[in-house]
Amino acid sequence: MAKKKITDLVKNMSYTVGSNVLTTFIGAIMVLIVPKLVGVESYGYYQLYLFYTSYVGVSYLGWCDGIYLREGGKYYKDLRKPLYSAQFKMLGIFEIAVYMLLFAVLMSVVSNENKHYVIACTCIVAVGMCLRWFITFILQATARIKEFAIITISEKIIFVIFVMTLMAVGYRDFKLILVADVFSKYFSLSIGIFYCKDLVFSRSAPFKTAVPEIKENMSAGIKLMLASLCSMLIIGVVRFGIENHWDISTFGKVSLTLSISNMVMTAINAIAVVMYPILRRSNAENLPKIYGIMRMILMGVIFGGIILYYPAYILLSMWLPQYSESLRYAAILLPMCAYESKMSMLVTTYFKTLRLENLMMKCNMAALALSVVCILTSTFLLNSVTAAIISILVVLIFRCIISELILSTKISVDVTKDIIIELLMTVAFIVCNWFFGFVGMLIYALCYGVYLLVKKQDIHGVFDFIKSMR
Repeated sequence: MAKKKITDLVKNMSYTVGSNVLTTFIGAIMVLIVPKLVGVESYGYYQLYLFYTSYVGVSYLGWCDGIYLREGGKYYKDLRKPLYSAQFKMLGIFEIAVYMLLFAVLMSVVSNENKHYVIACTCIVAVGMCLRWFITFILQATARIKEFAIITISEKIIFVIFVMTLMAVGYRDFKLILVADVFSKYFSLSIGIFYCKDLVFSRSAPFKTAVPEIKENMSAGIKLMLASLCSMLIIGVVRFGIENHWDISTFGKVSLTLSISNMVMTAINAIAVVMYPILRRSNAENLPKIYGIMRMILMGVIFGGIILYYPAYILLSMWLPQYSESLRYAAILLPMCAYESKMSMLVTTYFKTLRLENLMMKCNMAALALSVVCILTSTFLLNSVTAAIISILVVLIFRCIISELILSTKISVDVTKDIIIELLMTVAFIVCNWFFGFVGMLIYALCYGVYLLVKKQDIHGVFDFIKSMR
């Protein structure tokens, strides 16, 4: 049984890592090519669209999150398909009504024509995104990771082909890029429907049977949804403050730096998709050991990987000279990959596994409150983009530390020493790369060598664990 679990884990990781390597590669193309060709203002509107669409999941009120939590660890064949067929159709009707209303309201209060276009595309794509989440959450919860990976890959491939074609024929406006994104998301939705056709097209359960199930899912998922919303708003309020306090070009430049950091996290966060159903099926006594092993691997890889910041900064500044000033902010933001990846892959996954979403929500709400204070201070009192960027990292570190300390009491692991070491590594990275350039890269590499020596025993533990899996 243990060998089968390990085989399943390796197989599922191969799917997610493969899909996310491809996603990261496509993301790199988009980060390198689109801002180079479309201009700073058009890229700003494209980033504004991505910013808006990142919040459309709020509209399903925890519905899909509840399915993910309640069905996590089950097998797809055991699902009550008539109930989910009814819910899929009812969700579609509900989302269409929500976004038609939202479109009418926003059109009446926003005067900028380009923002009108962004809002229209957001409302159109939102319905398809919510329906796709319904399917992909079921696939993730039931460990059908291969199908989930194909859905993810298909969207990215269609999108990049569409955009590269537009660039090749000389199109430089952001509007057709948004159309490409809408089309690619609905295309991937159609693939998801194909994989779950026995569920989607099953004979639907009666309305009176489906409604109590919807209430159960919303009740279970609303706290997770609110926790996720607070998590997004931690950075979102800062981006919103930048977009409103400065111009769309500044928003686009800062968003480019965030996109680079998010691209790094996308490759890492794939593991969280695999880990959740595996952990739900694992014995409780194994959770602390798994946590320590995965934590060491994750932080060791990230702190080592960001050594390459300085040469990457030089190359990107040569390629995108109009963004060179904002790319420097990556010296501040890249360490957030360590904390955000740890949150997504480990802390949040464990909170979900242990059904502690209420605690997760409270941690995120505390961090959101701090984020609001920070953005008000950095914009209205200091009038500084740099201060706003620093506030992102400060808040994310605060959120990660308090969440991990709470989780450590639940699974009986001691992380205090590790937290202090990681804070020292973060400060070392920022100071070295912000003030000393190439020499700073060498100094940080030396710091990383010291980090590996300090963590030597934990590294041996990782290798011993890997050997025991054979």
